[in-house]
Amino acid sequence: MKLRWLAPLAVLFLAVAALLAPADSAPRAAADHNSLHGKIIALDAGHGGTELGATYPADSGLEADVYEKDVNLAVVYELKEKLTAAGAQVVLTREGDQTISSRKQRVDIAIEKCKKVPDEGRKCDALISVHHNGSTDPSYDGLLVIYNEKQDLPLANAIHDALWSGLYELYDPPPPGTPVDEGLDHGGYGMTVYGRLVSVLTEAYYITNTWEADQYSAGTPTDICDAHDENCTVVRLGARTDQEADALLEGLANYFTSDGDNGGGGNGCPPGNPNHRKCS
Repeated sequence: MKLRWLAPLAVLFLAVAALLAPADSAPRAAADHNSLHGKIIALDAGHGGTELGATYPADSGLEADVYEKDVNLAVVYELKEKLTAAGAQVVLTREGDQTISSRKQRVDIAIEKCKKVPDEGRKCDALISVHHNGSTDPSYDGLLVIYNEKQDLPLANAIHDALWSGLYELYDPPPPGTPVDEGLDHGGYGMTVYGRLVSVLTEAYYITNTWEADQYSAGTPTDICDAHDENCTVVRLGARTDQEADALLEGLANYFTSDGDNGGGGNGCPPGNPNHRKCS
């Protein structure tokens, strides 16, 4: 008699487990991305035009193989597509390879464009300024996220965690060497200093790192121009820029899904990297 009761019970428990396990994983990601629907996101591709940003090889100027400004723009365009597909409204401070005179002008552009989003007329829900770091050491790599205001901290935490997971812990094949998690830097730098809207500045990896530069250079050449088909440039879209855009998408979705958490920031100069530009 006991055996006759055990069989149906086993089937019942297995059925319940099968129903609960998938529902706890795959649908959750879709629900998280639903949090982006209707949000107005401003994206800023750092540098541009005559402002090259970091270069590979380091400090090689116009003779460089890779300009940070191009990597920034490539990631922004990939992220724009993903955010739009998730139902967000996206505005760009820099659409092509133009020079923007100041950080304040970038913030002003973002605010004005967000106001003009059809049927919305409200401020940006978040601003992400996309950068990539530089060092004189071509083997050094790592992640840093910068925020300035207390209101920015939940977004900074969400973006940091998603970038570290997507670009370092789960990336296949993993970056060589020992990338450094530089964490959060609490201080005025870039657009975050103005504090007029929730914003963070990302330094997802070091474009002066040989492996990172090679990953970017292996991407598909793609023409990008501004809305007037001017200020055109060629960027490269590949696995690394796509994964960075995915990680930023995940971080934004997680931020809008929850209130985030409170955490600390760094003091500027990352430990273990005296060649970092913030240490000089």
